[in-house]
Amino acid sequence: MASINLTVRSPEKEFFSGEISEVIFTTPEGSVGVMYGHSPMVASVEPGVMEIKINDEWKIAAVGPGFAEIIYDTADFFLDSAEWADEIDLVRARDALERAEHRLKSGLSRMEHMRSQAAMSRALARLKAVQNISGR
Repeated sequence: MASINLTVRSPEKEFFSGEISEVIFTTPEGSVGVMYGHSPMVASVEPGVMEIKINDEWKIAAVGPGFAEIIYDTADFFLDSAEWADEIDLVRARDALERAEHRLKSGLSRMEHMRSQAAMSRALARLKAVQNISGR
């Protein structure tokens, strides 16, 4: 089976670089799966779960917003954040979600509201990633 070269970068680090057989991620329009020979595209990436098939094994990551560029045998992702599901502290993720939900219920400035929504999206992505890894 032909493979694609995947690179996932965040401002802090290169999260992943290597040969894979498939990657699944979320866009504003829904989930997208990419395999060798995919049509060229640039897509917005929504916070959520990224599934990466490496050597017939699925790895799960929680990712922040960003964008992806796909060109036949190459997929480059530029994301605000990315972390492996098996490295996520579940208690910390739940606490972050509760804090964000609490802040959204209180009177916030527009900027504080946007920051709280972003924090809630990150926390939800982390929790979904942990749930996905438990379900595989």
